[in-house]
Amino acid sequence: MIHLYPFERSFDWNEEISSLTVRSIYDTVVNLKSDSGTRFSLLLKMEDYLPRSALIEALPALEKGQEIVVDLKCVAEGFDPSCLLESPKVKWKDLLLEWLEFLKREELADLLDNIDKPEKMIGLGPGSTPAGDDFLVGLIMAFGLTGIDSNELGIDRNTLGRKTEWFSSEMIRDALDGKFWKRGIDLARALAGDDVARILEKAGKIVEWGHLSGKAWLAGLAYGLEQSGVY
Repeated sequence: MIHLYPFERSFDWNEEISSLTVRSIYDTVVNLKSDSGTRFSLLLKMEDYLPRSALIEALPALEKGQEIVVDLKCVAEGFDPSCLLESPKVKWKDLLLEWLEFLKREELADLLDNIDKPEKMIGLGPGSTPAGDDFLVGLIMAFGLTGIDSNELGIDRNTLGRKTEWFSSEMIRDALDGKFWKRGIDLARALAGDDVARILEKAGKIVEWGHLSGKAWLAGLAYGLEQSGVY
């Protein structure tokens, strides 16, 4: 069995797992599945950090279904997916509302029709991670930033695996647990500051993520912040 040795990991991947199964392979990311169904990821780029992930110098040739071991001995801690963040500043409200315009795209029409029904968003829309799931994760982050309990969304985490793709179900569970990806956390930090150029840079990093995923995520964040009553 192949052993891989990352050089840095997220704070929440703090135990070595005897065996992980390769679930999906991309140019700069490999997603792994534990026996319990939990997602772990190996990354080449720091900007792709997400919960339970680790940076590695190079990804070897792997095959879907292959079993591997990730050695975490002496691996430095890097990204914290559950760090507490300040609320975005009110002065950015108009900029935030612009991100709701993404929902007017024809491909995201189903999301707009169900915007007030979070449970129906699960697994809805196009994309390898359905756009409805991306919207929900942005929405959940907005709730976290404004102190609203995500339980108000009425999402049953125990049924997620039956309603959407495996990766998406893990993504939503992480969000419900207060854990988010680095691109989202970087944007939240920028929104709590005064530098509009930095906000646009961080938002651009999210827009370029997938064909629709980043746009749906931003729309979810904007919608959640608007619904919070804080803005």
